[in-house]
Amino acid sequence: MLARVFTRYLLECKVPSQWKTSRIVLLYKKGNQQDISNYRPICLLSVVYKPLTQVILNRIERTLNEEQPCEQARFRNGFSTIDYMHTVTRLIGVSQEYKMPLCLTFIDLRKAFGIVETEAVLEALGNQGVRTQYIRIFRELYSKFTSRILPFYDDITIDVRRGVRQGDTVSPKLFTAILEDVMRRLERDKMVLRVDNRLLQHLRFDDDVVLITPSFS
Repeated sequence: MLARVFTRYLLECKVPSQWKTSRIVLLYKKGNQQDISNYRPICLLSVVYKPLTQVILNRIERTLNEEQPCEQARFRNGFSTIDYMHTVTRLIGVSQEYKMPLCLTFIDLRKAFGIVETEAVLEALGNQGVRTQYIRIFRELYSKFTSRILPFYDDITIDVRRGVRQGDTVSPKLFTAILEDVMRRLERDKMVLRVDNRLLQHLRFDDDVVLITPSFS
């Protein structure tokens, strides 16, 4: 039953309007409980919506994985932060031993999942070889989407015009796809070091990035 329904939605690139709404629950992290920034928003989606995006993920995951470089370790089998810690330690050690200039810039993108533009995500998917059919269904899923949020007192309904969905299994892959698109635009000839016969420009673990450059400029 679900397989037939999902197949029709994927072919027509149309989904029910009921799937285009969610409820946002705020999970307290730490700090002042009256400060909204101290809460993590979790998007509660339709119980049928999430299996559909899982089906889509199963179909596009291999394509996206093949486009990810060795610099990205998050959400990938066989990659670990331990390898990256060793790489950074080795970089520092070689720099000190041979008195070579080295600049490591650590970047932690705040609220990264919520700031990306939908069109930029779709463009990144196209640039990385995802079939047009799946880009169209993502455009449909993300268009005219609303969320109901209960911050402290009464429900508020908001239009969601950017970001990927917290709690959706496909969201991490969408985010790493757009981050890969951004990193490809950097001037590789000016921001690069050679490590063990490999050219390294940066290291990534989801939204945590280390830029590796031979100077501050």
